[in-house]
Amino acid sequence: MNAITHLQNLIRLDTTNPPGNEILAATYLAEHLAAAGYEPVVLESGPGRGNVVTRYRGDGSARPLLLYNHLDVVPVEPEQWTHPPFGGEIHDGCVWGRGALDMKNVVTQQLMVMLRLAEHRPALRRDVIFAGCADEEVSGKMGLQFLVREHRQLIDAEIGLSESGATPIYAGEHVIYPIQVGEKGNCRLVLRAQAAPGHGASPDYTHFANRYLAIALERLTRQPLPTHFTPTVCNLLRQLAPLLGIAAERLLDPVHFDAILPAIPGEFLRQALLHTTRNSAAPTLLRAGAKINVVPSVAEASLDGRILPGFTAADLIAEVRAAIGDDLPVEILHLPEHDYPPLEAPSSGPVWEALARTLQAHDPRAIVAPNLLAGATDAKHLLPLHTQTFGFSPMHWGPDFQWRGLVHGHDERIPVTALDWGIDVLYDAVLALSR
Repeated sequence: MNAITHLQNLIRLDTTNPPGNEILAATYLAEHLAAAGYEPVVLESGPGRGNVVTRYRGDGSARPLLLYNHLDVVPVEPEQWTHPPFGGEIHDGCVWGRGALDMKNVVTQQLMVMLRLAEHRPALRRDVIFAGCADEEVSGKMGLQFLVREHRQLIDAEIGLSESGATPIYAGEHVIYPIQVGEKGNCRLVLRAQAAPGHGASPDYTHFANRYLAIALERLTRQPLPTHFTPTVCNLLRQLAPLLGIAAERLLDPVHFDAILPAIPGEFLRQALLHTTRNSAAPTLLRAGAKINVVPSVAEASLDGRILPGFTAADLIAEVRAAIGDDLPVEILHLPEHDYPPLEAPSSGPVWEALARTLQAHDPRAIVAPNLLAGATDAKHLLPLHTQTFGFSPMHWGPDFQWRGLVHGHDERIPVTALDWGIDVLYDAVLALSR
């Protein structure tokens, strides 16, 4: 069975989370891995919350390499789709369906690499572990976090490869393949404004919780938080400088970076640099009042905070306070139970060099650069294992394929030509890292 058929079949298995029901995909993968001679283990962290793990055996002289993915997908609004979101149909040269880009495409790639290993039987120093996980789209607690906590021996690895890297970004005539070596951490905050309650018919707008909160939010969102460069972003900017015709020292000047940013070609690249050169605190949920004729005494906004490697919750809180000022009765609450630390692996050394060489061997135009992810993946759950994680899920498509808005969006799809190229690259990368 070819990769496209596997991808279509996986898309047709509705693993929307919530509720998940990833057991459908875990069982499917286990059946095909077993048919190739593996001994996969399906592990349920709860009813229907399936995970599947297997391994290709090396000689054990080096710690394993982990290929990990997630089997769940985000919800859809079927009426907004051109083609059925769980149909896995091919139209206009693309496979359509939820998960086509996030991340049943990568599940398929990693499956095909495992099947190729079983067929060719290369001698390796490392075991290669495949882990199909539940629950990444909600919390990972029923997936990779569960495996780390309850079945550590099955997935303990030195190196991990997963989503969010090695797909092309076009900047003018240049083709950049970013490899994700880190990601921002989670830091959830709440802005809480307080004032005296009253009757909706006679409000006192000079002491009004909703007004205080609105002023604070306007100040917070008026401009981005201050610019900071992590080692990953510094390495990226040094590589970009000659391509963009901008002096490196000018591009690496945090004081003037925001003024230079609009001159950088490619909207995707500009947005990526905007969000990986600063901490952020996006207001996403608003709460105030319980009855229409009662002026509320409390108004709150939840902030989706993201912190760069090298920064803490206290740093973000200080930047938010500086943005909103201290002249309002608005407090900043930290919800530490939702925190995850930022991650940053080295963008140099043997692992990085092997991944970069493999990409350049398959696309001689490739400019390979390190990347920091503004969002979050399952990589954070591997911290207790001291696994070096990299976003390396190679795909190839042309500059006209605007994929960014399709992830978690309507009409998610992937070009049929993207998968096979990426499978070849990933297989060669696995060999380069494991021999």
